[in-house]
Amino acid sequence: MEDETITTSGTVTRNLDFSDPIVAIYIGLTGTRFDTNDTSAPSLLPDIDKIEIVDGSDVIYSTSGTEAGAVQLYHTGKMPFMAMTNVAVANANFAQIKLLFGRDENDTEFALDCKKLNNPQIKVTHSFTESAGYWKASGQKLTIIALIAEGAPKPRGFFMTKEIYSWTKATSGDETIDLPRDYKYRFIVMQATDCATPVYAEFTQARISCNFDEFVPINEKVEDIAHDNWNRYGILTQQIETVGDGSDTTITAAIPFAWNWGGDVQSWAAGDYAHVVNVYSHYTTICKTTGVALDAGQRAIYTGHGFELFDTEVIPFGNLQDETHWFDPTPWKSVRLILTQAQTAVESAIVLQQVRYY
Repeated sequence: MEDETITTSGTVTRNLDFSDPIVAIYIGLTGTRFDTNDTSAPSLLPDIDKIEIVDGSDVIYSTSGTEAGAVQLYHTGKMPFMAMTNVAVANANFAQIKLLFGRDENDTEFALDCKKLNNPQIKVTHSFTESAGYWKASGQKLTIIALIAEGAPKPRGFFMTKEIYSWTKATSGDETIDLPRDYKYRFIVMQATDCATPVYAEFTQARISCNFDEFVPINEKVEDIAHDNWNRYGILTQQIETVGDGSDTTITAAIPFAWNWGGDVQSWAAGDYAHVVNVYSHYTTICKTTGVALDAGQRAIYTGHGFELFDTEVIPFGNLQDETHWFDPTPWKSVRLILTQAQTAVESAIVLQQVRYY
């Protein structure tokens, strides 16, 4: 489906009736702002409640939009494409996320073979707020693209990615999550949605315990995990266009990073520069000069830098390209992820990517 207008909320379902393996599925979103209000972030992915690939009652893929965006980063090393603007009506916001079923687009061993399934379908559930400060009515469009490996060898398995646990995080104490023991793990993503501090401060320690500590493959400060992910994925960058109203001395520029390191801001077609005032998790405030508002209609382009895309950190199991590195839970009677909680009580989730064989 291409650029089909979607309702305010609902679920779009499409059959995946392909005879050749699916390497990837791309989900594209377009959205137009109701006005230039800067109080809500102009990101489309938080309005995607769930992306599912199912075969009857068998769930092959299941994440939210933001979880899917984070998984793409940790899977491919690249952020999903996002064009974010607070300019209303004339300009549109865009996002495209990639769901991969193998290591990359060249993987001939792992892909989604629909011929091995009975009735595979993709379902995209969305809920947009269409009102002042949010989105224009009937301004959202959805695209779904399947990348098919025509004539390729039949794959021997595929990557299965699911949100396996969600809860409202406490401000202290341990949260214990029982992990499935059926297929090898490639990585685990932890998310603390809209947290006020970096994720590594929300979850201070991560431990995986097999058979009640008979084997402990991971017992590490999450801040150290975050530093390792810095080395793996580098500093992340997102641009946003925001607009002055001539009265508010600070205008918000939203970015999708919990660990916000600030950035640069420039203005368009106004002759006046814009400057950073303060940096917070998820956003930066900007003005013309200290205490002086951007002119009404003055467009500012903020280039934000940071880490922890969509409030996530990842625990990878070795070399993600090497099947022999992935963690096999099947020898153990119990496998538990234990997270030490701190800071804010926010909606949190665990996403697991596993390799599943036909």
